[in-house]
Amino acid sequence: MRTTYTLAALGCILGLTVGTAQAQRSRHDVTGTQFGAKGGLTLSVLDGQINTNSEYKPDFHLGGFLRWRPTPSFALQPELVYSRQGAKNSFPAGPVMLETKTTLSYLNVPVLAKVYLGKVVNLQVGPQFGLLLGGREKGQIGYRQSSSGNSFIEGEEDVKEEFKSDVAICGGIGVDLPGGLLLAARLNYGFTNIENNELRQRARDAFGFGGMHNRTFEFSIGYAFGQ
Repeated sequence: MRTTYTLAALGCILGLTVGTAQAQRSRHDVTGTQFGAKGGLTLSVLDGQINTNSEYKPDFHLGGFLRWRPTPSFALQPELVYSRQGAKNSFPAGPVMLETKTTLSYLNVPVLAKVYLGKVVNLQVGPQFGLLLGGREKGQIGYRQSSSGNSFIEGEEDVKEEFKSDVAICGGIGVDLPGGLLLAARLNYGFTNIENNELRQRARDAFGFGGMHNRTFEFSIGYAFGQ
């Protein structure tokens, strides 16, 4: 429910900003090249996990971009972004459900084409290449029953070798305000099977489960310098 409320609130904010920006268009020259910085919220899940209920996990991303806008109606925007992704997991263990969090750290390089609907509002689409930097899984790894009481066993481990780098397609909507402020909401849809565990991959192949893929919603705020 918290994820739903967060998405709704961010959607309302972006919608209000779009309306305000469109109402305040200026006569300034919107073309040119700018560098900038960005950051914000990621909501990610690992689609295709076996015997595990997977939910969206909130985290963050941070990076920079170059925006080349040769005409008022089009821009090309490559980015370099550190992004923490993964999922919240739950799976049965005897009488209880164990809960863990998988956190995958990626260095993402999206290359976006931005088509402007007016001077500020734009649609964004393009490929993204993600280099896996690390992976951790933390949470409940077991359940202990004893005469003195029952308790969960907590743990954390490095799971980088269980996953792979990624190739995705990005799509979304953005607002480039005249003063340099940028807002964007984007879906990063992974195409690469990031499963790198040989035993689990054999199970996928045997039962036709398909692969495991990154699915990430990205809500960003940024600033373009030099405007």
